[in-house]
Formats: sequence, structure tokens, C-alpha cells
Amino acid sequence: MRSTFKLLYFVKRNAVKKNGNAPIIARITIDQVVAQFNTKLEINPAHWSVKLGKASGRTAEALHINSMPEGIHSTVPQTKWLIYKIEAI
Repeated sequence: MRSTFKLLYFVKRNAVKKNGNAPIIARITIDQVVAQFNTKLEINPAHWSVKLGKASGRTAEALHINSMPEGIHSTVPQTKWLIYKIEAI
């Protein structure tokens, strides 16, 4: 049986800090089981594209924010592959 898998990034708008930034949260869903964790990244909610799930614009901050989750994004498929491998056994 195959697992469903989804990775989503979003800004926790109800946790805006004094500097005006809000934390970026990653949500992983596998077979309707959800796990969330803080990416340790922050952004002004006005600079976040909900539709795209990343920072909007071409500013240095936006480019930095958009490049950081790539490290997370590259390790998650490895975990997904391990899950599929375990299910095959």
C-alpha cells in the first residue's frame, strides 16, 4: 500500500513577534497523519505568498528565506523513500 505525502510551508500569523516577523512552519502529512515543526526562519507576514508557500519578491531577505527550506525540502524525500521501502517489506 502506498502512502500519501505532502510538504507545506506556512507563516504562523497569530504569533507575530515584536520585530513584526512571524515564524515559518513546515507541515508534513503522511497518510493523514500531520507533523509540524518550526523551521527557525522568520518573515514579515506581508512578504509571504500563501498561494506559493514561499516569500514573495526578489529582495535579499526573500531570496534567503526561499533558499533555506530547500535544505529541509531535500531531506524530506529521502525520508519519504525510506517509508516506501519499509512498507514494501
